[in-house]
Amino acid sequence: MDSSLRRRRKVFSVALPTAVLMLVGGAVAVQSSSPAAAAETTLRAAAARAGLFFGVAASPNRLYPIVGQEFNQLTAENDMKPDRIATSNGGLQNTGGADTLVNHAQSNGMLVRGHTLVWHSQAGALQGASQATLNTFIGNAINRWGNRIAYWDVVNEALEDNNTGRRRTQWPHSMNRDANGDGDFFDAGDTDVIRDSFIRARQVVQAGGLTTKLCINDYDVEGLTVQGGTPNRKSNALYEIVRNYRQYIDCVGFQAHFNDNPNSIITDDLQANIQRFADLGVEVHLSEVDIDDDLSNNDIGAGQAENYRKVVRACLNVAKCTGITVWGISDSESWRSSERGLLFTGGNGNYQKKAAYHAVLDELNRGRNVVTPPPTTVPPTTAPPTTPPPTTAPPTTAPPTTAPPTTVPPTTPPPNPSGCSATVSLNSWPGGFVATVRVTAGSSPINGWSVQLTLPSGATVTNAWNANRSGNSGTVRFSNVSYNGAVSAGQSTEFGFQGTGAATGMTPVCTA
Repeated sequence: MDSSLRRRRKVFSVALPTAVLMLVGGAVAVQSSSPAAAAETTLRAAAARAGLFFGVAASPNRLYPIVGQEFNQLTAENDMKPDRIATSNGGLQNTGGADTLVNHAQSNGMLVRGHTLVWHSQAGALQGASQATLNTFIGNAINRWGNRIAYWDVVNEALEDNNTGRRRTQWPHSMNRDANGDGDFFDAGDTDVIRDSFIRARQVVQAGGLTTKLCINDYDVEGLTVQGGTPNRKSNALYEIVRNYRQYIDCVGFQAHFNDNPNSIITDDLQANIQRFADLGVEVHLSEVDIDDDLSNNDIGAGQAENYRKVVRACLNVAKCTGITVWGISDSESWRSSERGLLFTGGNGNYQKKAAYHAVLDELNRGRNVVTPPPTTVPPTTAPPTTPPPTTAPPTTAPPTTAPPTTVPPTTPPPNPSGCSATVSLNSWPGGFVATVRVTAGSSPINGWSVQLTLPSGATVTNAWNANRSGNSGTVRFSNVSYNGAVSAGQSTEFGFQGTGAATGMTPVCTA
């Protein structure tokens, strides 16, 4: 993000502290449920004790002492974007600002996030470049700083605004997708700039023996729903990308630029959505946090502090939410300065802590496994979105925090001579469940399928995605929709449904 994107406001190996070193290695230290007897006095120290990083975006002219004192991660606000460092053939130029930031981070024991390699905005000399040129740039940038960068945003803001669930049409996100014309954007026969950029980045990391982790980053993807309970199609589309390209993607950045745009508010299902991505095995970061004072009726005291508390707690309650980064130090120096969304006032190195700062520090000091959430924590709701989009991944509802979800392994279907088989996996909690059903074609391709299963007494289906359904209780029949009826021999497709009650012991029967 930078000031050129202000239009979105309303329209819409370094030496590190022990806890941070564990993060780089992929492990997260989960802390005791009780706050430390002596609370930490800086965001950096409190975050490290809780097993995550707390970072800031900065430029070389704002590397004041507070950066190293309060933060243990640093993102280049603008100095690693292609318009600053890329040449038209994928080479590097003008890296002095980025070098200064990396060197400062290294000397202060901070992780670095590289931001960003592939982006439709601020592309500079790469605007309109081919995938081959992008690949050259990706290789040059990753190799220049190597393990001094812990995380790279490989692809940034690939999805449209306004909750459409579609990819952007601006370069490079429209390049040669679905090259073989079969309507499936995720198969090996297609050219996809997201997948191919991650493949290149993964090749570079592996060839260099690097520990650098590769992230996809976007905004308005934070909740399962948006204002009014509408499914967050943009988040669902991001989930589908990560699920399909999981072998290349290590981490997901929820930018978390919260404001009063209906798609940008802080929803009660933020934690549930963080958990949904974490369940894919990726790290989740709140990567560019600022919280508009409009969300607290222009109150930058207790009201804004409460909003920060909610957001930080949602991350702390998910073990694989491993980092939070605020997009700037103080309100006056923010790309959204009029919205007063950061943790400090003042400027030019003379900063004053806001109520939001103290709320964040308090939550970090509470640690991860809070047995009883603090009174200000808003628990995730269990109410499902009513109409999930047909082409995106299911909205997943978080279970109540007092009873962790249990995962039931897929049931083994009986031999089925009809050309397909089905398995069901459950994510259950007291009073509710989400079921994921995988339909697999047999030795021959199929062109249409249906799955019948019988729910236990008292269980009721409340919504479903990627399938038509007949019935809500007892024997329920699901059938393909227009885009997932054709399944190649030995291949699979999935649909899902959410319900109330208990749903153990279901045996799906598939017919093609």
